[in-house]
Amino acid sequence: MQLITGQTVQLTVRPKNYPTMLSSILSRPTTAKLILVVFTAAQMLGWITYAQAHEPAVLAATPQAPPLPKSPPAVRRALREFDRFLDHHALLEKQLRLDPPLTANQGFLEKNPELRNFLRANPSVIEGLQTYPLYFLNRALLRQAGIPVSFAELARFKDLFQQQEKLRQQLTQHPEWIRDPGFLETHAALRDFLVQHPELARAFLPPPNPPKPQ
Repeated sequence: MQLITGQTVQLTVRPKNYPTMLSSILSRPTTAKLILVVFTAAQMLGWITYAQAHEPAVLAATPQAPPLPKSPPAVRRALREFDRFLDHHALLEKQLRLDPPLTANQGFLEKNPELRNFLRANPSVIEGLQTYPLYFLNRALLRQAGIPVSFAELARFKDLFQQQEKLRQQLTQHPEWIRDPGFLETHAALRDFLVQHPELARAFLPPPNPPKPQ
């Protein structure tokens, strides 16, 4: 090898004894443990890669849960339009609350052309009434509430009415009874239900009597 100064230096390259060097490295405890960890990690990575390669076939064979039922936007829009229609037809609404199948009764519709024309223009209303069978009762109870109540809150009555069919029929006939102290006193299931739901209790239960002056 010739340096910049012009002098020539002879280099001697000695062959390395790699087995001896490897044996020397492995003889060190810390180095041996590190190599073992790296080797184990490589094995685990190989198994994970193999499992991921076969995972799609397993997932494809697993049945997926059906999506939760949800009313389409068209149905919700149609029911909002129906709300506006019924706000101007109180007598018609009472008839439909007492007998909901009248919405499909051709004789009744012929006698009420405004309702007939509305349902023809908004066919999703019928689907909405099938999805929410308590629609008319909920509207009637909404009018009895002492404070604003959402339909989401009123939907809590669904389970109670399924268990208490007679109660549902009574309130359908006389929705004002939900605020009657005597009716609540004789219908413990309704009274207890309201107590367990503070928002509904504030809307329908009579206010507590003020304390008597001393």
